[in-house]
Amino acid sequence: MSAVTSPQESASGLSSDGVETGMADPQGRLRGRLTGTPIHPKSLLATDYLNHFNEPAMLLDILADCPESIEDLAAWKPLSYADHFRASGLSYSELAIEAYRLAPAQFRIGFELVVAEMNALVAGAIAQAKEALETSDPATFARISADAQRLQALVAEAGGIVQGEPSRRVDQNAIDALMGQK
Repeated sequence: MSAVTSPQESASGLSSDGVETGMADPQGRLRGRLTGTPIHPKSLLATDYLNHFNEPAMLLDILADCPESIEDLAAWKPLSYADHFRASGLSYSELAIEAYRLAPAQFRIGFELVVAEMNALVAGAIAQAKEALETSDPATFARISADAQRLQALVAEAGGIVQGEPSRRVDQNAIDALMGQK
């Protein structure tokens, strides 16, 4: 996607992919500052947050073969989008936090639903992992492996939303209701 808008795009307020570029709205003004960052101009979200879930997915996946990974896994704590970026040290962290607050509801709400599911899945898997290590139960290790695969699928789903694919989890009526428009 080109960061430069044509005269036709400027006049219409839309880029070639339908992203509003006008300066009259906060999202439009923000989009003009995203050049050189991994924040997607349509969703206003960044995939860097998903790195927070890649570590537990990997640790869950190797737990049966590497039981000492439980220490790192048990230390994992859910972080909000803003907290993740505050702690990240990335040069665009404040912009990512600002963009998240302005992210269109059609992306942010679905993203938040996926993140909530990922947080719950990891918390449950950590509890199961502790049990599995105490009992050496192969069935529990199998469930943990399945959780790792499910977490990877959820990370991919969230990544799709970040890349501007509308969430399958939320329809427009639900968005309108959540936003108080109906």
